Amino acid sequence: MVEQARHYKTNAPASAQFDLHVDRRDADGTKWQGVAAMAWDNRGDSYQLKLEVGLSMLITRINLLVLSSEGLIDATGIVPVTATEKRKGRAQTATHFNRDGKVITFSATTATAPWQVGAQDKASVPFQLAAIGRADVNQLVGNIDILVGEEKEATVFRFQLVGEEELDTKMGRLVTWHLRRPPKPGTYSSQLDIWLAPSMQWYPVQIRNTEASGALTTQTVTKISVNDATGK
Repeated sequence: MVEQARHYKTNAPASAQFDLHVDRRDADGTKWQGVAAMAWDNRGDSYQLKLEVGLSMLITRINLLVLSSEGLIDATGIVPVTATEKRKGRAQTATHFNRDGKVITFSATTATAPWQVGAQDKASVPFQLAAIGRADVNQLVGNIDILVGEEKEATVFRFQLVGEEELDTKMGRLVTWHLRRPPKPGTYSSQLDIWLAPSMQWYPVQIRNTEASGALTTQTVTKISVNDATGK
């Protein structure tokens, strides 16, 4: 039984391309750096989103992870229809969100999960949080519950507002709102932190995943190119 997430007013941000720097510290202390590119395409009543994380070599880039998401945009915000995930050395997985049938299905398992209003995938979560903040900042106070369809299951991510923080980035110092999904015993063991920048359409400007093992991955924006045609 999946718990019911809250309903929110939303206002999805304008299309933009993001360049990000990736800092990774493995559980054994090994450190490496990478690059990521994120493309958010808001088409008014539909969207496409892609995130590529990789290692930058001299003349090429090796993708370690590619997430894609596409679907609709309506009053409830981002409404994923299909999400895919491809990790280096593994087969691509797909998650399908069937709003009419009210079910979420997965290519990696025969299990299904009930769909509910506001359901997201891993790639779309930061942009749905941005849409919630843009519509009414007061919605970010208290618990923010979002059902997220992953590779094999759907779980409610519960975010909490940590507070306002200044981030030093290659784009300068940004005032951000820091949201955190703490570990949830029996459901997920990692902690997810997302920093949104109110002065920049509430775009996500830093995302950090802290695993139970101690491994840490931080993606920080180095450049944002906004296409204002779709935004407000």
